[in-house]
Amino acid sequence: MAFSTITDLDVASAQQRSRELLDRLLSTDSQTYVTGPRGTGAGQRVLVLGGTGYIGRALLPELARRGYAPAVLARSAGVKDEPEFADVEVVVGDPTRAQDVLDAVASAPTSVVVSLLSGRRPNDAEECRLVDHEAVVNGIRAAVEHRVEQFIHVSDFGAYRPELIPQVYKLQVEGELIGQHHGPLPWTIIRPTAYYPYLSMTFGDVKNGEKYRIFDHGEYNVVNPIAREDLAEFIVNQVLDPDALGRVLPVGGPWAPDNVVTLKAAGQMMFDVTGREPDWDVVPMAAWDKKIARLTRMGKVVKKLEPVAYYLEAAKYWSVVDHVAPAYGERTLRGFMEKLKDREFPTGSFRERMKSGTNLMPTDV
Repeated sequence: MAFSTITDLDVASAQQRSRELLDRLLSTDSQTYVTGPRGTGAGQRVLVLGGTGYIGRALLPELARRGYAPAVLARSAGVKDEPEFADVEVVVGDPTRAQDVLDAVASAPTSVVVSLLSGRRPNDAEECRLVDHEAVVNGIRAAVEHRVEQFIHVSDFGAYRPELIPQVYKLQVEGELIGQHHGPLPWTIIRPTAYYPYLSMTFGDVKNGEKYRIFDHGEYNVVNPIAREDLAEFIVNQVLDPDALGRVLPVGGPWAPDNVVTLKAAGQMMFDVTGREPDWDVVPMAAWDKKIARLTRMGKVVKKLEPVAYYLEAAKYWSVVDHVAPAYGERTLRGFMEKLKDREFPTGSFRERMKSGTNLMPTDV
């Protein structure tokens, strides 16, 4: 992975471009999608792979509410005791094992398979290969063998500019689906923008009096993130919809002031919600580039530095690449942060918690 340096860019020009994009979004109605549930099921079985994670916990209840029979492939039967899975068939198995996926599809007539699979350690190339590619392909092959009516691949808006390891594999899966590499299979690809927890991962820092980091002016990119509830509704809208077959559907949250943000605007939102005066940790992008280059070189010798270099690259990626998609839903990033303002967060910065393995991203709201 290699980024082009930003040192030769006109910093002021980049800021102006982002502000112009913000102005266009906030003065325009996104008419690609109509917000609201569309379509109901009649008991068709929908098997969700990767459904025990953040998005799955909204998707499975939405499927049940809309008249489908949701099933999830989970590594433990214990998830059945959690409220989100009360109306869900739990099949125990590991999506990285092809036979487990085949058995899950074959255990009952299955109309749709949805893949939400995503590796938990995006800096681990082998885990990304196993989860973001191999496990998804297991689902595709099982769906082909059992003549499933639709395979929905929830990909990543970053596939438009894949710089990070998981995005590369998600794009590869898209190509294999579109090219029917594993056999004939009706497909739908959904490319959501960022999720609220990722833009709120440093909320605890701000609440605890820490600075908020930005690169230069903090306005290199724009994003309209989407709430998991709205994404779940959007996904279910595509289930068995003939108009969704063979389509790539980018989707983000509302084009509204409380939801369309730059990195700096997300920080300002945190300061507003917590009642603090803004306190910025301004890092020159040129210095960040040099740090990435140095750690990348060192990582070739000291392997434990490789993931550190990756996280620095990822931080830059999410700070300079736009993730703007047609709008769906009414929930906003500010509304998500309002839910966080009364909770207690552990002391110490997000970066310190990451090192100790307790990052505590707010994924329970």
